[in-house]
Amino acid sequence: MSPQATQQRPHALKRFRFNLEFRPRFADLDPMGRVSNARFFTYFEEARMAYLSHLGLFVPAGSGRCLLVQRDTCRYQMPVQHHHLVRVFLRSADWGRRSFSFHYVLWLPEEDVLAAEGTTRVACFNAATGRACDLPEEYIQAMRAFEDEADS
Repeated sequence: MSPQATQQRPHALKRFRFNLEFRPRFADLDPMGRVSNARFFTYFEEARMAYLSHLGLFVPAGSGRCLLVQRDTCRYQMPVQHHHLVRVFLRSADWGRRSFSFHYVLWLPEEDVLAAEGTTRVACFNAATGRACDLPEEYIQAMRAFEDEADS
């Protein structure tokens, strides 16, 4: 899996600067030969980690501060199969003092079709205190700068 910033994309995806492209693994399939619906969340998670790494915001475990998932959603549009090329587009948005959202589009570029859409709301958490904490200002600045480039 390799992250990329895509120049050509369907009109509906123009606001998404970041994406991760891959083919499903055999282990992702359910007994019907389709990608298990639970794997869509794994795909979102992998894209989320690649995005944070791309922006230099991925913080390793043990640093004392982490992002915890508050809420995950997925709206499935069509099954994904082993042969499909999958591209997960994502962007960050809805930044608050302690939390923000990731928005995803799971696209099948060879078929030029939407397979799923989703969101994840994450909050900043201090492991030492066991409480929510403010997002570091550099996180918000880095994400806003990156996303603002998509809007220009």
